[in-house]
Amino acid sequence: MIKRLDLEEFGKFKKDALEFGPFTVVLGPNEAGKTTVFDALFDALCAESRKENLVPWKRLAGRYGALRKAVLTWKGEPFSFTDAEFLELFAIRAGETSVNAANGKSWEIVAEARLLNAGLNPAGLAAALIDKAESTRKGSIHARIKELINLIKAREAELAELRGRRDAIFGGEAETARLEGELAGKAAALEAQKAELRGLNAKADELADACRLAAALEGIKALRALKEAEEALDGLKDFARSELPAYRALVNEQRERERAVASAEAALAERQAGAKAARAAVDQLVARGPLLARQIEAAAALSSKLGAFASAPPKVVLTVNKAMRFGVWAGALALAGFVAYSGRSLPAYIAAAAIAGAGAWVGLKLSVKQDLAGHTPEEIKAFLDGLGAEWALVSEDRLPDNIEAAHATLAKPAADHAALTEAYNAKAAEIADLEAGLAVFAENIAGFKSSAQAAAEAAAAWLKAHGCAAEDEYQAKLTEHQKLAARSADLHSRVIVYLQRNSCETIDELKDKLFTEKETLDRKGVNSAKASEPELERLKQRTASLGKAVHALEAEAAELKAALGKASAVAEAKLEGLPGRINQAETDIASAKDEIAGLDLQIQAHMLAAEVFNKLAEKSTVAFELLSKEVAAALGEVLPGSEAHFGSFDACEAALKDAGGRLREIKHLSSGTRDLFMLAARLIMAKKARLNPDGTLSPALLVLDDPFYTLDPDRERAALKLLGDFQRDTGWQIIIFTKDAGLAKVSTAYIPEVKILELK
Repeated sequence: MIKRLDLEEFGKFKKDALEFGPFTVVLGPNEAGKTTVFDALFDALCAESRKENLVPWKRLAGRYGALRKAVLTWKGEPFSFTDAEFLELFAIRAGETSVNAANGKSWEIVAEARLLNAGLNPAGLAAALIDKAESTRKGSIHARIKELINLIKAREAELAELRGRRDAIFGGEAETARLEGELAGKAAALEAQKAELRGLNAKADELADACRLAAALEGIKALRALKEAEEALDGLKDFARSELPAYRALVNEQRERERAVASAEAALAERQAGAKAARAAVDQLVARGPLLARQIEAAAALSSKLGAFASAPPKVVLTVNKAMRFGVWAGALALAGFVAYSGRSLPAYIAAAAIAGAGAWVGLKLSVKQDLAGHTPEEIKAFLDGLGAEWALVSEDRLPDNIEAAHATLAKPAADHAALTEAYNAKAAEIADLEAGLAVFAENIAGFKSSAQAAAEAAAAWLKAHGCAAEDEYQAKLTEHQKLAARSADLHSRVIVYLQRNSCETIDELKDKLFTEKETLDRKGVNSAKASEPELERLKQRTASLGKAVHALEAEAAELKAALGKASAVAEAKLEGLPGRINQAETDIASAKDEIAGLDLQIQAHMLAAEVFNKLAEKSTVAFELLSKEVAAALGEVLPGSEAHFGSFDACEAALKDAGGRLREIKHLSSGTRDLFMLAARLIMAKKARLNPDGTLSPALLVLDDPFYTLDPDRERAALKLLGDFQRDTGWQIIIFTKDAGLAKVSTAYIPEVKILELK
């Protein structure tokens, strides 16, 4: 049983597989491929289907090409058919009334296919053939043989007389004998060289066939390789031209955007570091503020004490130098005015006030002369030590031992606080600028990152659109396309050479020609492994050389024949035409003998044919009765009361009882009844065709192509029951092709196991 049909290359089917069961319904509308599947089954089952002389409507090479391929997978023992056996017996189509059989098998070898449908009478043919073989009347074969025998006797007597006269004349002709001897030698040498030449020609022909087969195989291989290369090239057609510049432009744009992001992030980090440093400096300035405030407060108190101590000594007698006093005051005022004018800020004004105060104090101090009634150095030291102890509580700087230096030290915190305030304001302004810049840089970085992401996505989308994961893969496919293009071009050039060698215009024509030549040479048993172009060329040269030698010998023999002809002409003149008369008599005798042999063969053929036709006539009655009973039995299962009748060798004159009980010829029945009747007859014929001598059946299958389109529902059910009974009886596989979806549903009621195979 056929388990699966693989359609690797067959019409509309490419790499398809169809699974079959014991009873399979192949269902599909028109153009769904039912006929293609039928042809594929036929092509795979029948080895002869690839012959060019197949019936025209089944020339599969013209419909599907020489490269078509359909492979069967079997469950159990495989089997096959001849083309005629399959198409005439095992492929059943609706509307066929022919009951031809195949391979000499019909109803018990009753109706030998052609005789069955020709309506001939075997008994009449046998009698006519015997009459032709045995008759002696005028114009018969025996009468002609008698005439020829008498002619041979007369010509033999005449020939004996003529030969005697010729031998007497030529007995003394030494020259003729010599020439004949030399000519015989030349003829022997010529025959020997011709035999050698024939042997060489045979070897050359064998080697040429091997070379032709090798060339055909190489051509087929080149065609297949070209097809594979072109298919692969078509799969890479998008890589015929490099578009890497567009991709690399996207990558460069991405890199530029990424560099811009990196640069902006570096600048942002630098700004952030500067802002951090400025905030740290501000924090340090703020941290110094409380300490300076305490120092300024302590300095003010201590300055008051120092001023009181210095300005009111209890024992000092003062003398004033007014010129010095006013000069110091003028210088201090000038300096204070310069400081106030230059700074123009509160610290500057404070400093100017301090300078003015200090100048006033210095002017007073320097302009007054102290006498011994003032403070003693010990008192001054003790006082300054006490001030220094208080100052050490708020400052790490030591208070000097000199009153003027102590004044200067105590004035320093105020100056430092002014400088600190100025530095704080400057750093605060710097931080504000940096923070504003940081926001701008953050916005710019976000934009740069978005642009870089967009560029990266564009590059990735470009690769995805070209079916690649990376640039290397795209480059590899470009390289593969280039290699395939070069290989395809090389194969195409080779195919063009094959086209020119074989005088073909198209590749399909070349395929058919190469496959035809391969099959022809395979049938001859040619071995392509023996192919050797150098050896073939050597044989051709040897053959040409030997041919020249043969031509030379033929020329010499021709000269001898000419000389012998002259000598014979001289003898002819003496013999007065005896050789010509002898030749004519010999020719007449040979022709008469040949004709007698042909007539004897004709008599034997007539007798053998008469014997065959007599046996055929003897068995026909029994065979027709047997066929009638078997068909009637088959139909009786589905059409009760039916009766079949076969009475002659004309299948169209088979008869069946109608509903009224009358026996009607099949051609006068309705199309549905006729189809059902012929289905039963064809099932019987198919069964007998596979019947073995021991009574067993060989495996087979039936393929029915839209067999029931003429049947009404009742006849259709009857036909399905007939097929179900036939399958149970034979165990054969049955495949039905139909476009009737209802048939598939109805068949399940009569067939135990139905597989529905639907084509779209």
